[in-house]
Amino acid sequence: MFLMPTKPFIRLNFKTRMIKKIFPIVLVLLLASCDKKFNEVGAEVFPPNTIQANKALYPVKVSHTLIDVAQTNTGAVLQLGEHRDNLFGTTSAAVVSQFNLSAYAPTFGDKNAALESSESFDEQETITDVWLEIPFFTNQNDADGDGLIDEYDFDDSDPNSDSDGDGVSDIAERNAGTDPLNPDTDGDGTPDGQDAETENPYPDKKLYAIDSLFGNREATFDVEITRLNYFLRQLDPNQNFEELQPYYSNFNFATYKEEQLGGANINLNFNEIIVEESTNLTPRLRAPLDKAVFQQLIINKEGATELSTAELWQDYFRSISIETSNFSSPLLMLLDFNRMTIRIAYTYKAKKPDTTPVEIEDKNKEFFINAGTLKFNTITKTAAAVPELNSIVSATAPTQIALGGGLGSVATITLFEDNELLEAIKGKPWLLNEANLTFYVDKNTVEQYSLSLPERLYLYNANTNAPIIDFLTDASTSGTQNKLVYGGFLVNNDDTPYYKIRLTEYLRDIISEDSVNAPLRLSLTNAFATQGAVAMAKVDNTSINKIPAGTVSSPKSVVFVGPNPTDPALANLKLQLELFYTDVE
Repeated sequence: MFLMPTKPFIRLNFKTRMIKKIFPIVLVLLLASCDKKFNEVGAEVFPPNTIQANKALYPVKVSHTLIDVAQTNTGAVLQLGEHRDNLFGTTSAAVVSQFNLSAYAPTFGDKNAALESSESFDEQETITDVWLEIPFFTNQNDADGDGLIDEYDFDDSDPNSDSDGDGVSDIAERNAGTDPLNPDTDGDGTPDGQDAETENPYPDKKLYAIDSLFGNREATFDVEITRLNYFLRQLDPNQNFEELQPYYSNFNFATYKEEQLGGANINLNFNEIIVEESTNLTPRLRAPLDKAVFQQLIINKEGATELSTAELWQDYFRSISIETSNFSSPLLMLLDFNRMTIRIAYTYKAKKPDTTPVEIEDKNKEFFINAGTLKFNTITKTAAAVPELNSIVSATAPTQIALGGGLGSVATITLFEDNELLEAIKGKPWLLNEANLTFYVDKNTVEQYSLSLPERLYLYNANTNAPIIDFLTDASTSGTQNKLVYGGFLVNNDDTPYYKIRLTEYLRDIISEDSVNAPLRLSLTNAFATQGAVAMAKVDNTSINKIPAGTVSSPKSVVFVGPNPTDPALANLKLQLELFYTDVE
C-alpha cells in the first residue's frame, strides 16, 4: 500500500526544475559544520507557507546475496583469528603478506662482508632474538584532560575523580608525576595521598586503549608463521599490468608452504613493551621466530645478491602466511598489518677504538624486515550458518533483511518495480524535498543471536558501484567544494535502533532528469573516516560485481524489519520508500 495525492499529475516544468536547483543552495546555509556526521536537512527547513508536509510511501523489493568468495587485497583492514557469529556461522581468518628489507645490500655489524674479508676480521654476527610484531589499533582518548585515558578513568568526565582511591585526584597525580592507577606509586607502603616523598619508578609509562578486538580478549591460541614459495604479483598481467592483481579469500596457501619460521601459544599482552631502556613499543601481538632459520636466511647472507635489490629479495623471500588455531574461546583481531615487522636483534664483535693491543667488545644491533604493500586475508567458513538465515535470504517476499560482514550477505533493493508507478510520479506537480530509506533493527532477532551492530550502512548503485549520496554546494568554501552526505549511521534509539539513508538527489535525477532507475545494493561497512571514494572489492558471484572492502573486513551483522513483516506490531517499521514533497501549481 502507498499514499497517493488527489491532485492531477503534471510533469515538472522548467521553472520547477530551477526551484529544485536553487533549494540546495538555500539549505546549505543551515549546515553548521563539515564533520563526517552531517546534519539531517529535510522538509522542516522550508517556510511554513511553502511546505504542506505532504508525504508519500512506496513499497520496495528486497533480495539477498550470500558472499562466499571476495577479494581481500584492496587496502581494507585485515583480520586474524576466529570469529563466531551466531547467525552467519564461524569463520577463521589468516594473512598472507609480502615483506621488504628495511635496507637493501645491508651491512650487519659495523663492516660489510667485503671489508670483513679484506681485514681478516670476522664480526661473528649472531642473532639473539627474532620477533614477528603486529601492532594493535590503539587510542589514548582523554575526554576530561586529566592525563588518564578514558579506558582506565573512573570518571572520564571529571578531572578530579580519583581512579586509584589514594586520596589524590587524577589530574593532581598527573601534575605531580605519580601513577593515577597505583595508590602507592613508589611501593613504600605509604599511599600517595600521605606520602611527601613519592617518586615514580616508571615516569614514562604510557597507557593505551585497545581497539578492534572481537571476542574474548583473554583467550589463548596458537599462531604459526610459515615462509611460502609463492611469488605475489603487484599487477595483473590479464589487465595489461594496469590494475592490481586480485587475491581472494579462498586462496589456498597450504600447497606453497616451504619452511616454518616460528610459532607459539599466545595470550595477548595489552601493556606497553619495553625492548630496552630507550625503546618503548605500543601494545602488539608478538610471536617468536626461529633464530637459527633467520641466521641462515638473513644474517649469513650479508653481501649475497639475494639481499641486494628489492626484485631479487622478493624472489628469494617471496611471502609468509600467518595462521591461528586452537582458540580457548573465539577471538578475532583487526590488527595494524601495515606496521607489521620482523624484528631481528643480534650481537657482533667489534674492535675498541684507540686500544693497544686491540681489545674486542660485544655490541648489539637490530635489523627490520617490514610488511610490504601486498597483503591479503584468507577466510574459511568453519561452522555453517543457522537454518534461520537461509530462510531469511531465500524468501521472495522477505519479512527480514540480514546483512553480514566477511563471508556474510548483502541486499539488493529495487525502487518502483512497477514502471507505470514511476511514470505516474513523474507526472505529478511535485517538488521533491526529501527521500529516505529507514532501516529499523529487528531487536528481537538481534538480541536472540547476540549480534554486534555495524557503525553504518553503505548504499550504492548496483550497476555502477557509485555511492548513493546527497549533494550540496558548500557556500563556506565559495561554492568550489562539494559536500557529500552518505548517511547510514546507527541511531541508538532506545525503543528501536535504526539507520536512515537519504537518497533525495538520486530520486530527483530519476524523476525529473530521466536517470536510470538502477537497482541499489545495501551492505554494512566499517565507519570510514572521510566522505571520499570507498574502496571496492571484487566478488566471485554471478549476480554481484563488487562490494565495499569494508564489508569484507567487518566482523559485524544485523537484521532489519523487512518490507513484508507478518507481525502486525512491526507494520510501522517495515522498509519502504518515504517521500516528502511540495505541490507546485
